Amino acid sequence: METTPLLEIENLSISFKTKRGYLKAVNDASLVIHEHESVALIGESGCGKTTLSTAIVDILPLGARVTEGEILYKQSDGNTVDLLTLKKKKFRTLLWSQIAMMFQASQSSFNPVKKVRMDFIDAAKAHHPRMTEKEILKKSEKLLTLVMLDAERVLNAYPHELSGGMKQRALLALALLLEPKLVILDEPTTALDLLTQEKVVALLNELKEEFSFSYLFVTHDLSIVSELADRVVTMYAGRIIETAPVASFFQQPKHPYSRGLIDAMPKLALEQGELVSIPGTPPDLIEQTSGCPFAPRCHRKSSLCTEQMPPMTTSQDSQHEYACWHPYLGV
Repeated sequence: METTPLLEIENLSISFKTKRGYLKAVNDASLVIHEHESVALIGESGCGKTTLSTAIVDILPLGARVTEGEILYKQSDGNTVDLLTLKKKKFRTLLWSQIAMMFQASQSSFNPVKKVRMDFIDAAKAHHPRMTEKEILKKSEKLLTLVMLDAERVLNAYPHELSGGMKQRALLALALLLEPKLVILDEPTTALDLLTQEKVVALLNELKEEFSFSYLFVTHDLSIVSELADRVVTMYAGRIIETAPVASFFQQPKHPYSRGLIDAMPKLALEQGELVSIPGTPPDLIEQTSGCPFAPRCHRKSSLCTEQMPPMTTSQDSQHEYACWHPYLGV
């Protein structure tokens, strides 16, 4: 696999201004996405996954601001730019053409008062004004066919005339319209039935091979991670606490939180008929405390865990990184 970095997030911190003070939604986070690589960003709701991913495409909500860090992106021309310092006009040329994001709420991603075809036409015209509508629709039809949709029906339909699964796949076709190098997927299978989930997962793998793009997908559903990801990144309380190749992550997770997430996955055959859960709740991100944020919920904690935040440690094979004073190091 090609190992050239496509996107490098370095020491990124993002805060929200609230009545009680600043909530640190992302805290000193670093990750790398290589060319032709798929990375899963996992963790409980509220851990900072969506905040981190939306910072890449500069659509943080009001009240949020980046307090430190860089988001370095390698453009098609080979030059690397910091997306956080890029001028708005230049940034807009990168969106859709090089970086596309497929949002979780496919139900509201299309213009409700226009036919779906207009979303495809508008997106293409914004970057390639000289493209004719005929050329845009021809390419759109090909992509919609690839995602197993009736292209003519979808393009001539209003969003409310399509099911959730159809809109999800149409949105995926729209994201690929300008052949981006990086696609960000926020909960790509949320609110879909199991059969449609399987279709979307299979499609993503096929399209990644055909178009050779990289993708970062945000999810709390570990059942799709093993099918989609090359590498897994775990977030907890705004921090990245573990990153590993997908096989190593499921077979030998190092961080107790990652192990807890895996153990909490429903099994086909439960020995005792009960689901396993991680005790306790995530910490208050406004009240910053010393030590590891997972310590209050961790059965392996020591006094050191409550006093100092563990640094990111690299395994002997250089493939696995984790921030834990007492990791699982056995087979």
